Amino acid sequence: MINIKMVGIDHSKATIEYRELFSFTKATAVAAMQRIRAEFGAAGCVLLSTCNRTELWLSYDTEPAKTPYEILCAVKGASPCDYESYFVERSGRDALCHLLHTSCGMKSKVFGEDQIITQVGEALALSHGCGCADSVLQRLFRTAVTAAKRVKTTVHLTALDTSVATRTVELLASELVSLEGVHCLVIGNGEMGRLTAKALVEQGCDVKMTLRRYKTGDVIIPQGCSVVPYDDRLKELASCRVVVSATTSPHHTIQYDEALPYLDGSPKLLVDLAVPRDISARLSDVQGVQLYDIDSLGGASVTEAENAGVALANGILEEYRDDFENWYYFRELVPKINDISALAALDITGRIYKSIQRLDIDAREQEQLRRLVENASVKVVGKLMFGLRENLDRDKWQDCIQGLEKAVQS
Repeated sequence: MINIKMVGIDHSKATIEYRELFSFTKATAVAAMQRIRAEFGAAGCVLLSTCNRTELWLSYDTEPAKTPYEILCAVKGASPCDYESYFVERSGRDALCHLLHTSCGMKSKVFGEDQIITQVGEALALSHGCGCADSVLQRLFRTAVTAAKRVKTTVHLTALDTSVATRTVELLASELVSLEGVHCLVIGNGEMGRLTAKALVEQGCDVKMTLRRYKTGDVIIPQGCSVVPYDDRLKELASCRVVVSATTSPHHTIQYDEALPYLDGSPKLLVDLAVPRDISARLSDVQGVQLYDIDSLGGASVTEAENAGVALANGILEEYRDDFENWYYFRELVPKINDISALAALDITGRIYKSIQRLDIDAREQEQLRRLVENASVKVVGKLMFGLRENLDRDKWQDCIQGLEKAVQS
């Protein structure tokens, strides 16, 4: 059994109102992971928090006293009784397969979207950076990212352009007669904001992007966009036809009371791509305002029967699943392999030591040669035994290692 557990809430079972209750910024994710390591007996943990999902991943040596769901509720200060129906827990191979499919965008609201690969990698980097990712979770997440990249370069999962930015443009195009020359404000200059701004520019929109501060080299502004200070966003609201907000802020970028003086009843299309949400939901009741959130973008409903690439993708993911499982189960044998390598090296150096002593070299050089032979023997024997992982069925590993151990000790 692979000692990995996860719990997740996502778009398939929960609306944005519930997902945002369990979302994390980078800072709050670091604090939560460090608390989990300190208080709940996890060997490692990773928090994956995106617009569509929050997942807590745990590896452990001893079964934790609390379930992943109970741990997540504890760090969020939520009652486990209130939200359980929105979550799914997985463990072992089920969890492994889930991460592989998730990383390919095969469980995203927009089927096959690419951004999730980056998000999975960033979740691991954040955990590793704060000392919370053990070797198991590092291997797991790196395997998932590598598998997803291979799928993306070899399989056409969907004929649709699946980026959130493109879906946003499609939404706007369905609501407006033309996007040419439409005044748009994009709040937030992270990846989502930049992608959306670039997509709007490509459609002929007049796009402005907010920045909290501007220093050459610190930020990337898509070509064709102009820059306005973040503090001027409400003034821009008055003159813009479209506002897209895509920040990682835990607070509203457009609050109801602050925005009202700048809304005169003229048509405004507000698109909130953030989780938790950037724009006050109360603004949907204001005359002239149309407010959309990330759930309004919909997604590509793709089944295996409708997408021939899915079967090929699943075949690739099975290879990486087997690769991870082989690594995981073989690592339990590593201490014995090291012991066998050391014993074999001692046996080899013992057999040739008299020959070394006969050489016309001084005692110091004899010792150096002995150590070189011993080290080389350890590496060669170890390489041979690690080769078992690639060339022998998993159910024969244990017997083979035990046989070698007895042989080297005899």
